[in-house]
Amino acid sequence: MPEAATMSFHLLRPLWLLALIPLAIVFAVLLRRRSAGAQWGGVIAPHLLTHLIVRPQRGRHIDPLYLVAGALTLGIVALSGPTWRRELPPFVEDKAPLMIALAVGSSMSGTDVAPSRLERAKQKISDLLAARAGARTGLVAYAGTAHLVMPPTDDRSVIAPFLAALAPRLMPTDGKNVVAATSLAANALASEPVAGTILLVADDFGAADAATVRQAAGRNNLVVLAVSADASPLPAGFDAVRVSIDGTDIARLERRIETRFQAAQGDAFGTQWRDEGYWLLPLLALLSLLWFRRGTTVAWILALCLVSHATPSRAETASRFTSLWLTPDQQGRLAFDRGDYRAAQTLFADPMWRGISAYRSYDFIAAAEEFAKVDTLEGKFALGNAQAQNHAYEKALKIYDEVLKAEPGNAAAKTNRAIVQAALDAQEEKRRKQEQNDAAPPDLKADEMRVDPKQKGGKRITVTPQDVTTAGAAEAWMRQVQTSPADFLKLKFAIQAAAPAQGRASQ
Repeated sequence: MPEAATMSFHLLRPLWLLALIPLAIVFAVLLRRRSAGAQWGGVIAPHLLTHLIVRPQRGRHIDPLYLVAGALTLGIVALSGPTWRRELPPFVEDKAPLMIALAVGSSMSGTDVAPSRLERAKQKISDLLAARAGARTGLVAYAGTAHLVMPPTDDRSVIAPFLAALAPRLMPTDGKNVVAATSLAANALASEPVAGTILLVADDFGAADAATVRQAAGRNNLVVLAVSADASPLPAGFDAVRVSIDGTDIARLERRIETRFQAAQGDAFGTQWRDEGYWLLPLLALLSLLWFRRGTTVAWILALCLVSHATPSRAETASRFTSLWLTPDQQGRLAFDRGDYRAAQTLFADPMWRGISAYRSYDFIAAAEEFAKVDTLEGKFALGNAQAQNHAYEKALKIYDEVLKAEPGNAAAKTNRAIVQAALDAQEEKRRKQEQNDAAPPDLKADEMRVDPKQKGGKRITVTPQDVTTAGAAEAWMRQVQTSPADFLKLKFAIQAAAPAQGRASQ
């Protein structure tokens, strides 16, 4: 999504500016009626009137007419919906998926960055995981070969012990195979609905070519955290951030990751313009401080009473003063933005936003009821999500199918449908197993046991490397290993490196 498109200023409801025309007319008429010439022009001759009018000197003051006209002008401009930036739909993930490729070669043992390059890199990765709490993050370790340590997960506590255990001695071969690490990270992000980011954490890339590495990253953004001394040059051709002693490097990485991710989401899911009219409310509040002046207070109190009785608040908790300036949807949006979703659910007039607020407050039944009132693709998609959360999987699948029939390229609907289908299949499988267990006969002991006297000990089975290097066999066997994270990773990397499909070229 081009940056210019996200920052262009325009009005969401420009027709509201037509209200400035009658305001200007009334203001001009009242201003003219207040002049002495207009009041006495029909009684006193003009050549005498100029000499009879006495204009006393006045101190500094604010004319109530100008005060009212200024406040009404600001209110009309706010109602016209000024906007200059976009926001994503409410059900789109707001955190970027990230794959971290950490160099674990012998060069990372250097101590020019205290306590060592590798330990500083681990610290920075831990800080980044903490800053991105709840976001999907995975980890790849590489030297002469590249290995998947952890696929994308939103639980950073799962990554922590394996990250801490990484050391050069665990790697099957030494080297800087950056291309293999980037390609492996890109494969791990292939199942994400939109492009993610690959973060390369390394001291240098050896002879790796920047264009080749970017090609291996595919659709994903590529960022580098350079773990080296300040005098070392940054990797040429990469979007690189040098490691720092404070958190500035993490903040810069987060901005790069989220900016590219927001752009990718906007291209995939579409965006909507955000109403920024509420920024004019402080100016209106400042003008309200001048209401309690002599000659102004009574007029404003009468106006407030009339308006407050004419437009009662939608929610009992909303003050009458707030209702004078904000519509129910604007009041609901303020409550929504501060995280008070239950209050927002009662304040919104729009059923779509009432449903979103109920969904965020985990009231999925109420959310489904509200989404059912919205006859749009977005409303149907949201209804499918609410039904899925209510475990009404068949209804959710039917709704997702309707969305995909109208919009076959909807990536979010495809992803959610696959998740719900898997949940439904798992539920059915659990039900079938339960029925089988209920129908199975009781577990009875054998009446008699016999031993073959000719059998001389157990049967010997020879296991070849091919038996444990296949994708399924190796993973199944490794899951049974009870060992430390370091020993587990060392054995896993050795098995993967021995597989024929695993490249072992060093750069």
